[in-house]
Amino acid sequence: EKCATTFSGPLGMGASFNRSSWRLKGSVLGTETRAFSNLGWHRGNPGDFVTLTGYGPNINILRDPRFGRASELPGEDPLHSGLYAYEMVSGMQERDAAGYPKMLAFLKHFTGYSVETNRGHDNYDVSPHDMWDTYLRQYALAFEAQPMGVMCSYNALNGAPSCANDFILNKVMRGMWKKDALVTTDCGAVSNLRGPPVNAPSDAAAAAMTINNGTDIEMGSTLFNSSLMAAVEQGLTTEAAVSQAVKRALRTHFEGGRFDPENATSWSKIGLEAVNSSLHQQIQYEAALQSFVLLKNGADEGGRVALPITPGQKVAVLGPQGMTTSGLLSDYAGDQQCYGGTTDCWPTIAEAISAANIPGSTTMAKGVNVADQDASGIPAALALAEQAEVVVLVMGNDRTQEHEGIDRKDTALPGLQESFVKQVLAKGKPTVLVLTNGGALAIDNLVSRPEDASYALVEAFNPSVAGPRALAATLLGMENRWGRLPYTMYPHSYVQEQAMTNFDMAKAPGRTYRYYTGTPLFEFGAGLSYTRFSLSC
Repeated sequence: EKCATTFSGPLGMGASFNRSSWRLKGSVLGTETRAFSNLGWHRGNPGDFVTLTGYGPNINILRDPRFGRASELPGEDPLHSGLYAYEMVSGMQERDAAGYPKMLAFLKHFTGYSVETNRGHDNYDVSPHDMWDTYLRQYALAFEAQPMGVMCSYNALNGAPSCANDFILNKVMRGMWKKDALVTTDCGAVSNLRGPPVNAPSDAAAAAMTINNGTDIEMGSTLFNSSLMAAVEQGLTTEAAVSQAVKRALRTHFEGGRFDPENATSWSKIGLEAVNSSLHQQIQYEAALQSFVLLKNGADEGGRVALPITPGQKVAVLGPQGMTTSGLLSDYAGDQQCYGGTTDCWPTIAEAISAANIPGSTTMAKGVNVADQDASGIPAALALAEQAEVVVLVMGNDRTQEHEGIDRKDTALPGLQESFVKQVLAKGKPTVLVLTNGGALAIDNLVSRPEDASYALVEAFNPSVAGPRALAATLLGMENRWGRLPYTMYPHSYVQEQAMTNFDMAKAPGRTYRYYTGTPLFEFGAGLSYTRFSLSC
């Protein structure tokens, strides 16, 4: 009755800028993957065994805040993302004395994937500079840790689908980084070739296009099974190309010790005791403490800042994201965080603050939902704000708004959230606004407040299992381990100024801190601390 350790979402991990934390996360993943494999465990279906293969980390660049899978990424900078992957892969593939890796890591999605709309049939023009400096650079860094290979992405670049792209798969990845790297498709990518942009004339042609241009294993569709032999018979590909793919696929399993005696690797001794162990929980909690960003800590006219909150006061925790656990998870957070598949084995943010606010009193109310127009809960929530000495608002997005398959059309707080925040601020109480989300939110109208009262802004990303307790300890001054923003927080106008399908990083107004020419709400790397720093030269 144990579940795997679930870390704060990748954006929160990226916000730590802590390479040691990233490597430790990778090590925990490797240890627990090996434990489940040794135990012969499965993913819900008794026939779907956990073995040694792991697809991640996902290091596509957070090119646009609307991208539905933003919560899976560490940030917007190629160097930062590359180092994140280097450390995670190094931890995941830690070698024992005999040279066996704990697990087999595959980077994804290679490369240029950052649009969900029309995915699998989308094609983007990318300049040579952007290709090397933005869409390949992080993978080059990550391959210094020698992952087993990559999962190729759905999109096409300059007319060539990533899973049938000789340039990125063979000339770049195998020619420059790792000659025997294995390539698996994202689910359904081979069958996608029957449609735009290449419109393969047959299943056999689609299978041949992928295997001829560097893909080894098909996932999610079965054209290799049904049509690869026909492709060889028709002269569309060769038996040698198929054999090469088989060799690369089997080689990774040989390297992992899958065909060796069980006692050949010391990793075979890892058992159930390692899963969500006290050590792993400590690593998880330390990572969570470093995953929050203090964007603003404004004072009232008397000089009193909003944070840290002094324990023992009357605190009201309001907002939909303060009352949820499932809403705090990033995309692909894991199969299950609690035994039985629920999300009730860790506290909500409101519950965590209540537990930490001793001997004070803590009230809580949702006020509004994440995305609808239901205002019925607002009066009761405002009454709690009126009675409180300090208000903590927890607002943001959940996976109903952004996830694989769905990009956001807007970056503002959805539903009635912004209106509700303004009504609470009008009460004039010291207030902390905590944001939980994947892609950056445009909070133009909430960066400051007109009332003479202290006001703090905290970005908490997807705090996951350990996050609520870590956030409560941080807000109440028991911890001071703040991170820094791993992406740019653009103004709301950005969604009208920049087309989602524009892959030119420099085209006005530009993308990411390296090219954006406008004035961000908060810039990449922004972040404060409770500590006062001074510098003299």
